[in-house]
Amino acid sequence: MSLCGRQKVVRRKMVLLSIRGDGACGKTSALNVFTRGWAPLVFSLVAKTANFLVDTFLRSNIFVDNVHMELSLWDTAGQEEFDRLRALSYEDTHVIMLCFSVDSRDSFENVASKWIEEISENCAGVKLVLTALKCDLRKDEFLNDNPNAITYEEGLAKAKEIGAVKYLECSAVQNRGIMETFYEAAKVALEVKTQGSNGSGERCVIL
Repeated sequence: MSLCGRQKVVRRKMVLLSIRGDGACGKTSALNVFTRGWAPLVFSLVAKTANFLVDTFLRSNIFVDNVHMELSLWDTAGQEEFDRLRALSYEDTHVIMLCFSVDSRDSFENVASKWIEEISENCAGVKLVLTALKCDLRKDEFLNDNPNAITYEEGLAKAKEIGAVKYLECSAVQNRGIMETFYEAAKVALEVKTQGSNGSGERCVIL
């Protein structure tokens, strides 16, 4: 706290990563719930196309352990045709939130087969948080277990395999675990010390 009573703002960058054939892993909905308190039920074709072409960049203020943080949140396009553009998002990143959908085995396997290699090439040593999205889909509309869904135990094992510092789960549809997920990811970013600064550097969080 400064002498004038104004609290220092610590800035961190977070990047969100995921890939799925139709781009519908759920990370954008989770990000909308966190930053706006809601997730749109219907996306127009124009909005979806725009989301594929460019990264979505948002800022959000959050208090973590009594520290005022300004998060720069980058929602990245995961499709292969945007690999070169996405590489530009990695600069000065504090933490990467690797996302997969519990109803997509492909998105789960891509965590290790695609993202870890790309991160090593562009952002070696960055902190990783593995996040399971759409966890409400572990049960169908009749509350029966979905036998094809990724289990909590599988997700936890994958997090250990890739060296993630945390494994988290949430559901945008049910607004369950969203705030906790971003809060825990922000805590990881807060612990990162920036070179040549007192911890208030301009690095980001990738989703």
